[in-house]
Amino acid sequence: MLNNPQRALLAVLQDKSRAKILYTLNDFPSHPDVLVAAIGVSRTAIEKHLKQLLAFGLLERRTQTVPRLRYVYSLTIAGQNLVDAISIATDQFIDFTKTTWEEQLTKIEQAFLFNVIPKDEYEQIRTDLQEKISKLVDSDDTSNTEK
Repeated sequence: MLNNPQRALLAVLQDKSRAKILYTLNDFPSHPDVLVAAIGVSRTAIEKHLKQLLAFGLLERRTQTVPRLRYVYSLTIAGQNLVDAISIATDQFIDFTKTTWEEQLTKIEQAFLFNVIPKDEYEQIRTDLQEKISKLVDSDDTSNTEK
């Protein structure tokens, strides 16, 4: 079961804009104007999201004076570790779940071939598993393009 700090952190990470900010800053430090263009939300929204990420210690802010005075944000070591851990954990979950569903699909096909289950039940289960696998693979592909 998740404790309160874990739930609070997950709530911060579940926002799509904040997740995009983390993945953008994972590649290179940036200032809010670049994040506005990359994320596609207002400057005010970016500032609000940055403030929340700073409060959790995921980001650090430094002052840049050339060519003009502005703040540049980057991931802290803890933020980098969290992004890496989330990437590894979700990849493992997706791989395990996809493999499990593919094995179930194979078993259902075998059960149908040996007349253990009727055709209509087989087709329903097969369709459901194929949709689940497709959604899992499609969601994995879109997350990679958002990085």
